Amino acid sequence: MDNTKDSSFLPGRRKASGVRVLEPGDGLEQAERRAFLQALSSHGMTLSAAYLLSGTNAFAADAALKTMPISERPTPTLAVGHIVRDFADAYVELVRLLREAAEVEHALMVQYLYGAFSLKPAYAAIAGYGNPNSHDLLGVAIQEMQHLGQVNALLVALDASPHLVRQDFPYQPDIYPFEFNLEPLTQAALAKYVYTEAPVAGLTRSQNASPAEQQFLDQLDRVLGSSTRPNHVGSLYDRIIQTLQEYIGNTPKRSGQMKPWLAKLEEIKREGEDNHFQFFKSLFLGTHEGFKGIKNIWSLSPGDPAYPSLPLATNPSAFVGHAQQIKDPLALSLAWLGNLHYWTILLLTDLAYADADPTYIDLAKQQMLGPFLSLARHLPSLGVGMPCEPLSTGYAPCRTTAARLRFISSMVGESNQLAHQLTARLPADYPLAVGEAMLSTLIEKRAQYA
Repeated sequence: MDNTKDSSFLPGRRKASGVRVLEPGDGLEQAERRAFLQALSSHGMTLSAAYLLSGTNAFAADAALKTMPISERPTPTLAVGHIVRDFADAYVELVRLLREAAEVEHALMVQYLYGAFSLKPAYAAIAGYGNPNSHDLLGVAIQEMQHLGQVNALLVALDASPHLVRQDFPYQPDIYPFEFNLEPLTQAALAKYVYTEAPVAGLTRSQNASPAEQQFLDQLDRVLGSSTRPNHVGSLYDRIIQTLQEYIGNTPKRSGQMKPWLAKLEEIKREGEDNHFQFFKSLFLGTHEGFKGIKNIWSLSPGDPAYPSLPLATNPSAFVGHAQQIKDPLALSLAWLGNLHYWTILLLTDLAYADADPTYIDLAKQQMLGPFLSLARHLPSLGVGMPCEPLSTGYAPCRTTAARLRFISSMVGESNQLAHQLTARLPADYPLAVGEAMLSTLIEKRAQYA
């Protein structure tokens, strides 16, 4: 099949069905809301136009809508953040939004990881050491991993499938204010991270703002330029929380099980809009203590030894023939080995959710904290970062658990074979024994389904 003429297969093109955002003042936005008001009016119902158009609570009209024949209901209107609602059914809409949130969290995680491993050894305190926290890049990446886990746990609680797929880089979904890229840490990259983690009102100019805050906003505007859209990831969680509230209202029998998720979603939103925002702001301004007091650090030439990051390739690929294929043969082989471990982690994680078996999460952690981490730290010395490319089969490629275990065993076997072929070129801390141990565990698991 030739996909070259289909725009959905072109790099950087988003899915047509993805979360869509209308910018303030967009003609379609106003037309859609006017159509909503007109539809209510035709059925003798009224709703404050100012209240509706403010976008503060798009679900206020739900009771009125439910009295209308389905065929005559208007296109669902917009909610906080001007995110377009696709489905009137709260359950379907909630599952859709959670799957989009999973993709965003996944993409944030790998971008932050790439930035962390691009840092020079002198800035190890900023890169971090692998503990979840909001003070270093690895810590923030792990928290994004935890967010991804929470979103998938909620999907499973809703009897939906977990979602560990994300799009290839570059990738530009409307909910995100800029294009996803795997790139080394620079002030331009940090400006994007500051923007996306910011609370909705966090970058609003005020006459009462301090000179330092005004200077920060001026600098952020200069670095961002005009390439961003007026939206933040917190807007997506606002919408998810509202939709979950609606779903709980519609299904009182599940309210006891679902209500605790509201607080968990609020915590995910708070962690991003408060802790992560302040962390990335300190990196952007160069005030983080890990910079050791170097003034105007981002003004240094990238060739200066004190400049924080290495000049790694952007969006590298370990797929032979890809436009961004890694050229160095050794780096290419190690990056492909890294992809195999990355895919194994996601395959195991998906199976853990599907089977509710913590054994698979434990195996995924062994892969992540062992061979994956070793390669991710080593690859920058060869001029590239870990590509973390998507697996074309997805992470639930087989119908039964037995078949999925066979698939995962093959993936582990392939990575183990390649690692042994590269033994002399592996980083010193690469745990070669992990592959054999994992294959042994998977054989035992497969025996249960024989």
